[in-house]
Amino acid sequence: MRTLVVLDFDGVICDSLQECLASSWYAYYRLLLGLEPSSTPLTLRSRFASLRPFVRAGEDFLLLQEIIHLEVPIGSQGDFDAYARRFSGPRLKRLGELFYEARSRFLRCDRASWLALNRIYPGLRPALSAWVLSPAFYILSTKKPEFILEILASKGIESSAERVLYCARKGKLDIVSELLDRLGAGGAVFVDDQIDHLLSGQGRDSRIEARLASWGYVQPEWLEENAAVKTLSLEEALGYLEPLIRAWE
Repeated sequence: MRTLVVLDFDGVICDSLQECLASSWYAYYRLLLGLEPSSTPLTLRSRFASLRPFVRAGEDFLLLQEIIHLEVPIGSQGDFDAYARRFSGPRLKRLGELFYEARSRFLRCDRASWLALNRIYPGLRPALSAWVLSPAFYILSTKKPEFILEILASKGIESSAERVLYCARKGKLDIVSELLDRLGAGGAVFVDDQIDHLLSGQGRDSRIEARLASWGYVQPEWLEENAAVKTLSLEEALGYLEPLIRAWE
């Protein structure tokens, strides 16, 4: 039985840190607060990068901006989740809507600059150009498919929409299980850089091999606290996944 290859996008295929910083900054200050600071701290990017691993969905990026703006002490996923729980469901939904609105505005008004802020991880682009043509390959992300397809196309990678699956509130491992049932494949390798996506359904479907992308937005303590979770370096991933995809030819 052949094996599917399912990859997360941000932190696995694409380093979108700069884009998420720019889009969430605009969404938080311009669209939510209706103001623009006279200056931004020199530490904004480094602080944003240090908090990035705690993000699970689009609305979380605006929470990062607020945490930085208010100088809230956040040192762990638990701290971040506790802060997020202070917000009601409707307000969190609104934060997500503003984040995607900011992205859409950048695409309309400064398309080239926005796309340039998203880079494919070095070494992955040549393989990815071929992988997106394979029935074995899927992208599964909390980022909306239209943005993913735009980014890939700007890098010369032409993927069909059916290769990109959107995860809103359903667990990623549950979606992979459903994909296996629908396609009748024997198993799947799922690679993500947010460890919670790998742990949330672990053990429920033995057909799925979950791997943590060590080159993504990963906290070192994740590896220390979850020794059973297997990791892949980018070089290892290229060597491991290529034969699985070729087996479908």
